Amino acid sequence: MDHSMSSKSKKSKKTVKNVLPDLIIPCLALIFTIYYLTTITEAPWIAQASAIVVGSLLLLLIGFFFIKTFFMVRNGIEDISFSNIHIEKPLLFKRLILLFLTLCFTFFLEFLGFTLSAIIFLFFAIILLSSINNWKNALIISISCSLIGYFIFIYLFNTQFPRGPFENFIEKIQDGK
Repeated sequence: MDHSMSSKSKKSKKTVKNVLPDLIIPCLALIFTIYYLTTITEAPWIAQASAIVVGSLLLLLIGFFFIKTFFMVRNGIEDISFSNIHIEKPLLFKRLILLFLTLCFTFFLEFLGFTLSAIIFLFFAIILLSSINNWKNALIISISCSLIGYFIFIYLFNTQFPRGPFENFIEKIQDGK
C-alpha cells in the first residue's frame, strides 16, 4: 500500500509542469501596458481611445491567463518554481531567436516603418514557431495582419507609428502625387 502510494505521488510529480518561464512574457506585457496607458495623456484623443481599447483587451487576456494559471497551480497540474526549471534546448533556442526578431523589429521600425517591419517580423516569427513548410500561410497571415494594422491604426486612427516606404507610398497615392 505504501509502495503504491509513493509510486502514485512520483507519477503526479512528473506530470506537474513548471510554468514560470511561461509567465515572463505576460508579466512584461502587463508592465508595458500599464506604462503605455499611463503615458498617453498627451496623445491625440483618437490615439488615446485606440490605446485604451487595445490595452484593455491585452489586460483582459493577461488576466484570464493569470487566473487560469492560478487554478492550474492550485489544482496541482502546474507549478511555479525556480528549482525545477527545465527548458529544452530547442525551445530555448526558439525563444532566443524570437527575442532577436523582436529586437530587430524595434530597430528597423524607424527605417522600414510599421507595415513593412510588421510583415517581416510576423513572417519570420510564424516560420520559427511553426515550420518553413508553412511559408505561404505565414506570408498571407503576416501581410494580412500588417495591412489590417496599417488600416486601423495609421489610416483610421492616424496613430503616429513610424512611417516607412509603404506608408509614404500610400500617402502619395492619397494626395494624388
